[in-house]
Amino acid sequence: MSLERIRRLSEELGCVFAQREPLSPHVTLGIGGRALFYVKPASWSAAERVLMALWEEDLPFRVLGGGSNLLVADGDLPFGVVHLRRLGGTVRWAGTKAEADADVPLPALAAESVRRGLAGLEGMGGVPGTLGGAVVMNAGAFGNEVSRILKEVGLIERGRGLTWRPASEFTLGYRRTDIAGRGVLAACRLGFFHEDAAALLARFEEAKARRNATQPWKEATAGSVFKNPPGDHAGRVLEALGFKGRRWGDAGFSSLHANFLVNCGGASFEDAWGLCEEARRAAEGYGIELEYEMEVWR
Repeated sequence: MSLERIRRLSEELGCVFAQREPLSPHVTLGIGGRALFYVKPASWSAAERVLMALWEEDLPFRVLGGGSNLLVADGDLPFGVVHLRRLGGTVRWAGTKAEADADVPLPALAAESVRRGLAGLEGMGGVPGTLGGAVVMNAGAFGNEVSRILKEVGLIERGRGLTWRPASEFTLGYRRTDIAGRGVLAACRLGFFHEDAAALLARFEEAKARRNATQPWKEATAGSVFKNPPGDHAGRVLEALGFKGRRWGDAGFSSLHANFLVNCGGASFEDAWGLCEEARRAAEGYGIELEYEMEVWR
């Protein structure tokens, strides 16, 4: 394995390269140790070359996007990180269709689709993160789910490079897909629906207002910790169990929404993970299985 090759390639392509880079500044929760190496590509073409080289060298790495819905362990981590954020990605519109790069901010895409009178993402206004992260986890809110408008996926695949595949080739379920197991998402093609622009804008603004009133996005948060169990809401379950506003060290469940993990100052991974596991076990004691929506790196 040659990390030196990755360093040289990164410099050649104008990428940021570092060893033992702290991840806490790169994730919305503000918790995270030092990556084995860190590469921030300057463009999608550079990202593809770096990813192909990493696979050829068989170096362990993970892909980071907007950094939301993620809890990262403290200390020295046994893997590197390729940070695919702000690579200059764009959206190419054609009527009700759009081709968008994975680093496009989801709120901006949702707002522009509503402005064009196109339905499909109007419930996502104000949701943090990138389109890529939303597609990989099949994000959803207020009646919208990304899989509803996903038509094709552009993946950077090991040994192949960028390959376009129809969405029907993938398993797209509630807050989960198998996309990340097939490659690194670089772009996608979406198909929206025409709808009355005024009605769309009203729903868009309503969703943003409800989100701002009930979710702590002005704080350092990982967003939703658990998926909703069948026929119920994780937030309701946690509030009923007394976890709304509960703290473990400097980590806590928000006083606005019991299913939102927040960093109250200097939270450690142990604080956050301990609190989440306490909540999961408490629900289990009442026969309710809470599955993590938040991704955990350790």
